[in-house]
Amino acid sequence: MHGLLLALAGAPVPAAAKAFFRIAPSRLPAVDKTAIEELVLAWPLKDSSILSEFRSQGYHVWLQCDAKDVAPAVQLAERSTLRGLIVTNAAESKQFPGQELGSYAATHKNLAFRVLLSGGKQPQMRGRLVVERDGILQVSSPSTQPWLDTNLAVVRLGQSYPDSAFPLMYDFHWTPPETPTGTSYPDVEDYALAIAESDAIRSDVVIDLPASLQRALVAGEAESWSLWSKVVPYLDFSSHAPMANVRPLAGVGVVVSDRRASYEAVNLMARHNLAFEAVRSSGLTAERLAYWNTVVVFCPLPAEAVAALRGFAAKGGIVLFVNPHQKFPWHQTTPLRRESHLTTYAVGAGEIVELGQPVIDPENFARDLRRLIGPQRSVLALWNSLTALAIPYREQGQSGTLLYLVNYSERPDNIQVQVKGHFTGVRLESPEENCCVSLRFVERNGFTEFTVPSLRVAARVHLDFREGSTAQ
Repeated sequence: MHGLLLALAGAPVPAAAKAFFRIAPSRLPAVDKTAIEELVLAWPLKDSSILSEFRSQGYHVWLQCDAKDVAPAVQLAERSTLRGLIVTNAAESKQFPGQELGSYAATHKNLAFRVLLSGGKQPQMRGRLVVERDGILQVSSPSTQPWLDTNLAVVRLGQSYPDSAFPLMYDFHWTPPETPTGTSYPDVEDYALAIAESDAIRSDVVIDLPASLQRALVAGEAESWSLWSKVVPYLDFSSHAPMANVRPLAGVGVVVSDRRASYEAVNLMARHNLAFEAVRSSGLTAERLAYWNTVVVFCPLPAEAVAALRGFAAKGGIVLFVNPHQKFPWHQTTPLRRESHLTTYAVGAGEIVELGQPVIDPENFARDLRRLIGPQRSVLALWNSLTALAIPYREQGQSGTLLYLVNYSERPDNIQVQVKGHFTGVRLESPEENCCVSLRFVERNGFTEFTVPSLRVAARVHLDFREGSTAQ
């Protein structure tokens, strides 16, 4: 259908995502001991004298404030020579349009600005799933299918904002039941997973450093330093930038107008390793449509977007409308298939599918979508692993692919991977292994298959295209 079935997202992502640590306004050991670079303090600060001490220790210091408090926070940040501001509720606040934040940035050129996305959650694996049906929360029974709390969907949906002039980041708060018995702060695995996920999503994250751990590190308690020494390798691993100016690879475009309304379905798409990017209807450009092979629509579309998708399908693409309430030109033709809630129209070399109801079961929706796309259209797939996410990227102007793997289980897992494309080599790096360990691979039907024998928490897989070949 298309010469290239992998889409590069419209805006570059950070070459190296960073973990920012939100702390209490009290002492902390120096940078060379903690390996932390970015500190976040919440507004308002009762005593700002601690800021100069953090700066003298080598930290980059940020203030986190609500959109309504930017004016006084900017003044303090400027006076104290801080790195910048992290603004909450700016992306969705009607009282705080993006151009207002832009005016602050233009006036205070020595400060950096970040926008904090809402909806972040602690990365973890759970055995039970809580879903909402008809306004009632229902808890599923334990099953062989674990539930992963990830932030991939939150970030991708946040990136759908067309006018986001400032880098986006997310945060979360530690879930109390996950705190190990007998301690007052999360364990090594919790920190490692949070850092690894941020690195894989290529989005900065704000992680809470509990005051109890902060005090223990300052006091030099052996137990706390034993924990932190095991966290440092993950900070070091995430700080390396193996590629510059990388962009997510995606075969699926998701069109949304309301992040919250489509979140659960998109979240399960992420969980099932369906490589996608999210856009608003204005993002349905010819460039993007030329690279996607599938488009999922969760919102009403203007006439020009409908015409673009009809042309996309005619060239061999698949378009899925979820619970549409519009009249479309193809309704004048006889459907190719009609099922209980699903109607399929043949449009040129492709298909347009209409799901006549909202997504009631996001898990089944994601599975059905993968079946609709089919294996040949998929960018990647994992076998025998229900606890891992795989997120692919490509460096602009280069043919190499970089695959991030994150294991949400607390046990090492054998990960079998299939990536579309022909490659000369497959090399693995992880916090436990120096770069790089060569992996054996085979090519089969246009895909490269390999196994990561023991993925603990995080890994990056480098795949290089054969010289003279083109991306698939």
